[in-house]
Order: sequence, then structure tokens, then C-alpha cells
Amino acid sequence: MKYSNSLGLASIATFCLTVLAAPSGLEDNGIDDRAEIIKSAFKHAWKGYSDYAYGHDELQPLTNGTTDSSSTNKSIASIFDALDTIIIMDLEEDYLRACEHIKGVDWNKSKDPSKTFETNIRYLGGLLSAYDLKGDEFLLKKAIELADNVIMPAGKPVETNNIILAEFGSLQLELVHLTQLTGDDQYEIAGNNIIAQLSEVPTKIPGLYPMTWNLDTFTPNNMYHTISGGADSYYEYLLKTHILMEGKEELQLDMWNTAVGSMRRYLRSETHNGKVYLAEFQDHFKLLQSGELVCFMPGNLLLGARYLKDETIEMFARDLMNSCYDVWDTPTGLAPETWSWIDKEQDITTYPELMQKVMLKSGFVTQDSGYDLRPETIESLFYFYRITGDKTYQDKAWKIFEAIEKHCKTPSGYTRIADVTNINDVKPLNFEESYFFAETLKYLYLIFTDPDHISLDEYIFNTEAHPFKLKTPIQVQSKTFS
Repeated sequence: MKYSNSLGLASIATFCLTVLAAPSGLEDNGIDDRAEIIKSAFKHAWKGYSDYAYGHDELQPLTNGTTDSSSTNKSIASIFDALDTIIIMDLEEDYLRACEHIKGVDWNKSKDPSKTFETNIRYLGGLLSAYDLKGDEFLLKKAIELADNVIMPAGKPVETNNIILAEFGSLQLELVHLTQLTGDDQYEIAGNNIIAQLSEVPTKIPGLYPMTWNLDTFTPNNMYHTISGGADSYYEYLLKTHILMEGKEELQLDMWNTAVGSMRRYLRSETHNGKVYLAEFQDHFKLLQSGELVCFMPGNLLLGARYLKDETIEMFARDLMNSCYDVWDTPTGLAPETWSWIDKEQDITTYPELMQKVMLKSGFVTQDSGYDLRPETIESLFYFYRITGDKTYQDKAWKIFEAIEKHCKTPSGYTRIADVTNINDVKPLNFEESYFFAETLKYLYLIFTDPDHISLDEYIFNTEAHPFKLKTPIQVQSKTFS
């Protein structure tokens, strides 16, 4: 096996071995006060957005400026993304105000080309979830208008014939659910047909597909394989679509099982101190690099393991979960965006002494030291808590929340930061992603609420953490919690 380690000297020089001891969580008194604290954090951030950026995609929480990154009509990504979180947290006044803005959106007008993938997971996903939770008919009407005017007619990419695996392979979950709610099967057929066509394309690694494709030939442009951004939600949706469709399809479940088998055989990499990560492949080289975006996978694996009653997949999920959480053991308590490592099959003594010490202690070396308010590890902790009933996952989530509070909070919201390794200067970057409302704070909140609230037996979450109601409940969530 050929390995490539992305262990830059700058990363080694700046890596710090000092670790802060995180405070313990609050005592459980039947009604967990931590849920209310997280709800207060959402209200703080939402007030900042409402005061300074309402009607725009995102708030710049240091300067109270605005950004519009979605290029979808009225640029209100945060409102669509936050809508079901607002419902789940029972913030009625904020819900009513958001509805008034959503009613005024005209999907026939856009000053720029729309991003189909983002429109699908954030806007359509947010509308469908809100409809499931609240039942207001105008939400479903808006969802149909969006699908008919923006998603279904989506044409070729602007100025390129390149398409990305996650972007064309992550449309079916929302479209299947739209069919379930409307009875119009055109949406389900369109979404699932893409996966059917993809399944016929030969792969070098069974079940794993390169990230970049040529639209005209519908074949891969290169041999770069990853489970990270650009590919992640494709693998996530194979399992979830099967569950949403009540198990009445087999192709996508088979594709998920094949992909998971190849992740274990080809991408799994273990360090000298037992950390397990998912590597990448570029041609014949195994790239020993990963990142926070991959850390949704332990939760997806555990969901599939319990659904299929597969102990091998569950063990794989646990290994990845433990290692993803351990990456948060930095001076700030926040995970870096990306990291690299030395595989246990490599001779660690051939590397610089400092690198050896870092690897033996922490199991990784930081590449990109930023934290972008990402939810992926928190998402997996949510699945592990709800499915295993083990309350230690609550404590782990609480440590992460406290670190976010300490290092990312501003007077009007929360910001991404540039350096999780420098406790004296995290270098705030003045940007608050809409997924912080949709995913990060929602998953944190649901970890500490009544487990029957949005039960994993009754809902499936899209990749933006928008829960869709299952027509037929499944049995994966723990009945006891201790």
C-alpha cells in the first residue's frame, strides 16, 4: 500500500500539547437544564440575526454585517434552515415572523444561478420538515413551488461540465418525501433515477465513487475518493432513503452496504495508539487525511447497524466515533477542520521526533486549524446517545457546547474561528453559517430533551438536520437511558 501523509512543518510547529480540562455537565434532575441553556444560545444567535441580518443569508457576528451566499431568490438561507429548529424549540413568535417572509418568496426570480444541492437540502428540506412538524398548508405549497420551479428544471452547471457526487447524488431523500406528501410520483422517480443510473457506472473500489464527474458522459473525471465534503451526503442518503421508503427498495441499501464494506477494507486507517480514521484515495495513493466533515459517518453507521442488526458495522461505528470525539481534545476543546496522521503500518521512527510525540499522544496532526461551527461530531453523538441510551454521550456533547460558548460567542451570535490550537487568540473570522441554526444547535438541543421528542424511531434527518416524518416507524432508539 502506498501512503501519503499531509503533515506540514507549520502544523507541527504550531501544534500544542496543552489540553484544557472541560467542566463536567450539569446533574440530571429529570428535566435537563442543559437543554434550556442551549435553547438560550439559539435565542441569542437568532436575536442577533433578527436584529442585523433578517432577510439575508447570514450574519457577520463581529461587525453585524450581512452576507448572501446561497444565490437563491431573496437570500434568506438562515430563515429556511432555522425554521424547524424554531418549531422544535417552541419559539412561536419567531416562527410566525419567519412564515411571513417565506410567504413572500417568489421562486421564479433570481438574480444569480441557484445552487441546486443547497436549495434542495436547506430550502426544500426545511419546508418539508416544518410542514411535518407544524402542518401549515402554505409550507407544503411553497415546497411544491420550489421543486417545480427551481429543482426539477435544474440545467447544466454554469461554465463547466463538472458535477460533484454529493450534489447530484443527494437529491432523492427530499424528493421522495415530497412525493409521499403530495402523491405526485414525478419527484421520487427523478431523484431515485439518478441513483439507478449511477449504480451502473463501474467503480475501481466497490461501492465508492470518485467525487468529480463529467456531466456529458456521466463518468468520473478523476480517481479521488473521499467520504468528506463533495461526497459525504451521497453515502448518507443511500441508507436514509431506504428507511424513508419503508424498506420498499433494495438498490440503495445494497449500495450502502457495499460502500460501508469498502470503507472498512480500503479507507479505514489505524494509528499506533489505536485511533481509527477514514482515509482518502487519489489514484493508487492512500491519503492519510480526514476532517470534521467525515465525522457524521459514525452516526450514519450506527443507524444502519441497529436497523440491520449488524454487530460488525456497529463496532466500526464505535471506533470512528471515539476517534472523532478525541480530535476535539485541543487547547480550546474545539476540533480542527482537517487533520492527518501516521498509520500503524508505517515506521513512525522515520518521522521527526516532535511528530512522533504528537502522534503517540494525540493520534493526529492538525492541517487546517479552523473551526467552522460544524455539527458533524455532535450529530454522531446525538445518534449514539439516542440509539445506545448511554448518557456519557450527553457529557461529551456538553463539553463541546461549552467550548463553543467560550471561544465562538460574540455579542450578537457565534463566529467561526481560524485557530483551535491557540487558546490566547482563536482568530475569529466574522461568519455564522446557517447550518449552525439548522444542525449544530438542533442536535445539541435534542441530545438533552426528552428522547421521544423527534424520536429516531419516527423521523429520518436529511443532511441539513431537517427531520422528515416516517410513514412507518422503525425500532432503533433505545428504550432506556442511563
